[in-house]
Amino acid sequence: MKRTENWDAEADIILVGGGSAGVSASIAASRLGKSVILVERYGFLGGTATAAMVGPMATFHTRSGKQVIKGIPEEIVDELVSSGGSLGHIKDTIGVCSTYTPFEPEILKLVLLSAARRAGVNILFHSWVHETLQKNGRIEAIRLYTKGGTVTLKGKVFIDSSGDGDVAAFSGVPFSVGENGVRPQPMTFIFKVGNVKLKETVNYILSHREEFWHETLFDDLANTPVIGVSGFYSFWKEAQAKGEVDIPRDRILFFSGIRPGEVVVNTTRIIQKNPLNPWDLSHAEEEGRKQLSSLLVFFRKYIPGFQDCYLVQAATQVGVRESRRIHGDYTLTAEDVSEGRSFSNGIAKGAYPIDIHDPEGKGIILKNVGGNGSYDIPYPCLIPQKVENLLMAGRCISATHEALGSCRIQATAMAIGQAAGTAAALSLDKKGEVRQVSIPELRNRLTQMGALL
Repeated sequence: MKRTENWDAEADIILVGGGSAGVSASIAASRLGKSVILVERYGFLGGTATAAMVGPMATFHTRSGKQVIKGIPEEIVDELVSSGGSLGHIKDTIGVCSTYTPFEPEILKLVLLSAARRAGVNILFHSWVHETLQKNGRIEAIRLYTKGGTVTLKGKVFIDSSGDGDVAAFSGVPFSVGENGVRPQPMTFIFKVGNVKLKETVNYILSHREEFWHETLFDDLANTPVIGVSGFYSFWKEAQAKGEVDIPRDRILFFSGIRPGEVVVNTTRIIQKNPLNPWDLSHAEEEGRKQLSSLLVFFRKYIPGFQDCYLVQAATQVGVRESRRIHGDYTLTAEDVSEGRSFSNGIAKGAYPIDIHDPEGKGIILKNVGGNGSYDIPYPCLIPQKVENLLMAGRCISATHEALGSCRIQATAMAIGQAAGTAAALSLDKKGEVRQVSIPELRNRLTQMGALL
């Protein structure tokens, strides 16, 4: 990395967004000997996993239990486990997928920072991209808002791992928000409570099985270290009828934490808002905390084991499931996911079902992955239209509204990130033209780094 006196800098590869995908991408590119600058708007890494407390991670395995994601994502999980920040991959007691991976967001922040710095990644925190400088279909530099004013970063290849596809949008790449008149998926504000007597909760669940998601693994609730719970339908309907909660959702969803007595609540829902509209986003933050307050009262009054619970931590920001979906050289479809399709140019796998939270109302739609239980994400999904030296990573890749309901989750995002970082590094031998990367060479390098293709 080269720096000037006015804080401008230059590197081989510039990444915007230090979330699950961005960190994996930056590590992969740095390991291939390229200079990398990772830009992040917060003062820590992790994206929705840490800033929005979205957890547990899902999923590294097919429904039959076959692991399909390894490489850098698995290295991060291993380091989390050794640092006391995760129990590794455990059974999903709700039954949506085979496994999920619980973690402590604060420890994940430390693990990701350590992993990125060991790889040689240069990190610029507290910075927002607001402009791209282009010439002849190539990005030459990006401009950032920072505490010290505007900073310009020059690069040869760029990776947009911003979640919202900011770099691509500022570069004139076409995109969609929602689909066929349907708004993007609703936002959720996640929080953690403590002092929960989970044994009481489990005992109630086991004696009222009709009150919970029909695929719940009831026989595993008492002996799985971290459990997920989806249901409490009658309590929820009663509270809604009495006007005690005003949240457009049909059930309670929470996961016990890796520490005794802690529970992560994923029940708030903010609908009919555009996360790219600053006024909508501001309202969503306010509405999320309002819903948090009513849920605390609800849990204490209705849910066995939660009578004396208290707020431990609230997310830094509301969790965004969907915003811009960039138009790429190929668009991942619902059929690709539901049929479990394979592609000769696949660079990562996904195994999570299509999970659509109703953008207008209360319900959830789940569609399982077909075939062998996983699907390939083709490399062209990472290549945006109209730009020669830009790659996408994370939930802003080229996918339909439904397909994004599967590929947006953290394990898949990390796998996509590793592929994007590797491809960016390889493209430097092709003058940064990402479409010229050899697919066999890319797949071979990913396999050498432990990825499963």
